[in-house]
Amino acid sequence: MKKRIITAAMVTSMMVYLLSSCYRNKEDILALPKVSFRGDVVPIVTAGGCGCHNNGIGTRAVQFSHYDTVFYDAILARAFVMDTMARFDRHPGGGVISFTDFQKKIITKWVQEGAKDDGGGCTVTGTIKYSTNIFPIYSTTCKGSTCHGGLAVTLDYNKMVAKKSVLQAMMNSGGNNGHPGGTISLSSCTSNTFLEWIAQGQPQ
Repeated sequence: MKKRIITAAMVTSMMVYLLSSCYRNKEDILALPKVSFRGDVVPIVTAGGCGCHNNGIGTRAVQFSHYDTVFYDAILARAFVMDTMARFDRHPGGGVISFTDFQKKIITKWVQEGAKDDGGGCTVTGTIKYSTNIFPIYSTTCKGSTCHGGLAVTLDYNKMVAKKSVLQAMMNSGGNNGHPGGTISLSSCTSNTFLEWIAQGQPQ
């Protein structure tokens, strides 16, 4: 009888040890699902209370989408603005606008995970020009009442050429370094397009 009790105690102790060790398993922790930028974050800011940022409804608001076209970089570039809004209910444009509690959790977790784009990137080929490739990115991603053309300086071709080293630092780091206004998130498509434009001599 005593032998059975000892055996049962040993088995129980082993089970407790094995179960508790799961929480120290780095592989299990890394395998936990992460917030998807395109699957979880984008739907939040292209619908509902963010209506002014979509389909040209708000004339001063940065546009996040226009019907079937989503301006991913415009959203990525404002990751930390959205994080502030999620944490403190502080909408840059004023008004009583806030995320739901569930949306706040998604936004803050996404930013904590690095505010990355899980879209898979793209390959940049051919001639890259300011007029046809760079300016459209600037117009949808960088312009806004609280960004370039608003509180920040308006950029044009000559200014971008003069800030070549700044652009290189920004694009090589995905927005983590170089941006005078602080860290921003950029998609690999935008970074690759700018870097290729610079490599080609910044044609207009």
